[in-house]
Amino acid sequence: MIKQVIFDLDGTLVDSLQTFIELGNEMAQKYGYKPINQEKIKELLKLPMKKRIKELEIPVLKLPKLGIELLNNFQAHAGEVKPIQGVYEMLEELHSKGYGLSIVSSNSVHNIETFLRKNNLNMFSNIQSSKGLFSKHITIGRLMSKLGVNKNQVVYVGDEQRDVEACRKIGIKVISVLWGFDSLELLSREKPDFIAFKPEEIVEIVESIE
Repeated sequence: MIKQVIFDLDGTLVDSLQTFIELGNEMAQKYGYKPINQEKIKELLKLPMKKRIKELEIPVLKLPKLGIELLNNFQAHAGEVKPIQGVYEMLEELHSKGYGLSIVSSNSVHNIETFLRKNNLNMFSNIQSSKGLFSKHITIGRLMSKLGVNKNQVVYVGDEQRDVEACRKIGIKVISVLWGFDSLELLSREKPDFIAFKPEEIVEIVESIE
């Protein structure tokens, strides 16, 4: 039985893809990588993260510094981006049914809290920021220990292939959502436990997990 539902933020709860693309393009010349062509976004989102990095010619050694600057620049927009339509109602229903709600995201705690406060999303009891693009499983594992829940009592909700990979590493179930960053084609390759086409489907999926 599920006790805790852990959410990703960007692309899962908040519509921030275009904001990140614009901020990333503003930094392209400084860090020496290709800006994202708006006409090629759909094709790019069919690629795994590591292949996107290669396609855009992003210097791997500069990724940590680039990521920090990107999130710092996002601070000015954290209170402006909006929740995905239907997310507020879905979260309210989960909360009213007694499920614990948490966030583990690659975004910063400051940005997450700003977004939640501006949009009156006050139902989350824990907010954690994972360090690095591919270390989310470590942060989720630490949160589970803090909450005292086992792998059968947790489900993660995310929009990216790397979310599925993170959940596989620690043996928890994952719901992939189709309104976020990664395409259905890319997510399907990783075989998530569940796929949600609309936010309201998440409640039904969580309740169905034994």
